[in-house]
Amino acid sequence: MENRNLKSKIKNLKAHWPWIFLLLVPLIPLWRAVFLGEAIGPFDQIRQFAPWNGPKPKDAWDVLQADSVLQFYVWRDLAFESWRNFQVPFWNPFQLAGTPLLANSQSGAFYPLHILMGVLHVPTALAITLLAWFHLFWAGLGTAKLVRALGGTEIGGVVAGASFALSPFMLSWTALSSVITTVCWIPWALVGVAYLASGKVEGAHLRYGALIAFAVGMMFLGGHLQFAAYGVGAVCLLTLFNMRSLRAHSLVVVGALVGGFLIAAPQLLPVLKASETSHRRNVPTEAGYESYRGSAIKPFEFANLVTTKALGDPRTPVEINENLTVAEYWPPLAKQGANFAESAVTIGPLVLGLLFLVPWRDRRTWPIAAIGVMALLLAMGTIMNKVLYFGLPGWSSTGSPGRIIVLFVFAACVLAGLGCSRAEYSKKFGSRLVGAILLIPLTLAIASNLVPNWQQGMAELGQSLHAASTPGAVSAILSITVLAGAGWALVTFSKVAKYKWLLPAIPVLIALSGYATNLIPTGKPLTSFGSNAGASPVPVDKGERMAFVNDNWGIIASAQTVVPPNLASLERWHDLAGYDSLLNKDTKAMLDEINGQDSAPPANGNIMFTKPSASPDALREAGVSEVWSLRPLEGFGEPFSSSAAGFFRYRLAGPGRASVDGAAIKDIKESFGSKQVQASGPGTFTLRERNMAGWSATVDGKPATLKGGRWLEVDLPEGKHKVEFNFVSPGYSTGLMLAIPGWLIVIGGLALRLRKKSALNPG
Repeated sequence: MENRNLKSKIKNLKAHWPWIFLLLVPLIPLWRAVFLGEAIGPFDQIRQFAPWNGPKPKDAWDVLQADSVLQFYVWRDLAFESWRNFQVPFWNPFQLAGTPLLANSQSGAFYPLHILMGVLHVPTALAITLLAWFHLFWAGLGTAKLVRALGGTEIGGVVAGASFALSPFMLSWTALSSVITTVCWIPWALVGVAYLASGKVEGAHLRYGALIAFAVGMMFLGGHLQFAAYGVGAVCLLTLFNMRSLRAHSLVVVGALVGGFLIAAPQLLPVLKASETSHRRNVPTEAGYESYRGSAIKPFEFANLVTTKALGDPRTPVEINENLTVAEYWPPLAKQGANFAESAVTIGPLVLGLLFLVPWRDRRTWPIAAIGVMALLLAMGTIMNKVLYFGLPGWSSTGSPGRIIVLFVFAACVLAGLGCSRAEYSKKFGSRLVGAILLIPLTLAIASNLVPNWQQGMAELGQSLHAASTPGAVSAILSITVLAGAGWALVTFSKVAKYKWLLPAIPVLIALSGYATNLIPTGKPLTSFGSNAGASPVPVDKGERMAFVNDNWGIIASAQTVVPPNLASLERWHDLAGYDSLLNKDTKAMLDEINGQDSAPPANGNIMFTKPSASPDALREAGVSEVWSLRPLEGFGEPFSSSAAGFFRYRLAGPGRASVDGAAIKDIKESFGSKQVQASGPGTFTLRERNMAGWSATVDGKPATLKGGRWLEVDLPEGKHKVEFNFVSPGYSTGLMLAIPGWLIVIGGLALRLRKKSALNPG
């Protein structure tokens, strides 16, 4: 009996091996986070700044990866805490004198798994690791399912899924968690469309419609609207190319898209409302379009098509001189705003080789190829971008057009899975494979010839860096090509039917040899701000507002700073400045007025600093009680703490965050959308928290009129009073109402399918 049970379990495991294999694949890039307990993000890069004053990091500075700590880790930490207390995370009181949290989109505040992590009290670092593991697995499994839906084999699907989950694009964006949270649902939406187009749904069209609706809803709740738009575009293209097969089921797709929008409405509508007053809101212009196109992927960047290191390793530091250390990856010196993740075009030798084996006579491959080609053309900044830039509202405020390369990488992996499926049954497998592999060195030669043309026009610094990166690039190309060839030889010169199960191991081996273990930065989470360089700063009153004086922000090399933007939130300190891609334009205007200049550094228009030029009087009026600076400040008096901590601290006498007619009031009780204060009148009570649409006030439980202006203000009659302010994101209530029919579409579609199954199988 025991042997029979054991055999049954083994058989069950074999039946589910694709799930198990793809579930284990993310452990390769996430091994440090999973097995060593490190947090995802370049924490060592951040720890070098004051107040930690840590050692110089071993890895090269990557300004985009730094955002994983400065934005995503912080926002997840706040959202998790809010849900832990069963509060909707409407408001972030710790940055920018108060700013929306739900409505900044990339906080992903209403994403179901974020709510679950908060309710279960999972620590932030662990929660982010678990979510990254799931989303990489889910992206791979969805890709595998799509290959199967298009007629591919199980092994072909797993090869495609592993290739996409381990693709440099997915891994280099993993630390910026809203990207993979959004992207991992794109394959699942396409699975629904593919099955509807297959004509073999046998009454299950509502189930696949529900799948599309749920996947689209999760894309938007994932938080990155630009990638969600790519996903919706892919769904529309696949639907358009399959109109003849879909017929009436095309209406199911349309209804599912509507259902997806409705599901996401509680988060999506507040985001859209907030975007109306965003500092990035603009009117499309020809000059703006040219700047937008400037960040597109350039031809020389396709040198990385087969390997990630043809243009240098983004993690390897190169010391140019004693004052400048930069990454070996040199494109940022040839193209403004270039970053490895933004141009992660690598598909690898396996996927490239399998593309030559795709069964192009099968029309089901054509729409996937069309998605890949369209994405490639858009990523390269062709004229096609003009339609989106000028024709789609809000598109002119999105990031680099190069990011759509994710759909090219995804499409290549799906087609490779179909090519692998064909190879399993092809009698000419060996000869076709050899021909495909021989084209890889030719591709490498063409790509490498593009590099010197760009290098000739580079400055001396760029030439030095390119020279330093050449040995590593050559080594990477050779090692990956040799390994890929060895893997192919193993399959080619064996009985394919017997050893075909080895195929899914090849993308894993290629990733292991080339890049998978170092593309996701990890490190020990930041310790308390009180532990720096062996010195303990004077304790901070967390109820006060602080200003951290900074100026520059580095693109190719780190710049000195004290308490980098947004990190005050980790200590639950109230910072006047901050970092948000959807901050209110009036907040920026206020900070510009305080600084007497543009508050953003040239390197990043979404970072708002308190700059050395800031007026002490303006800071007092903004409720600031304490100022930190790396250098002495004029007009701020004598610092009360200095060199031992590595920075200077100043006190500002003023009304603080809360006051009645200028008389300071302490003990503000607050949450992620509520403020409560005891104050005595008569007089005007002022809470120096940004006054935006969505705030309401009560005095002693009765509605009170909010005065217009920069801060939250109400008039108080004589006596002691309880003043309460509450914030609800505009659009949230409407979104909740709209979400009800959205969820009914999903649940109803599944329920009807189950009912039909029960009717067919009454016993």
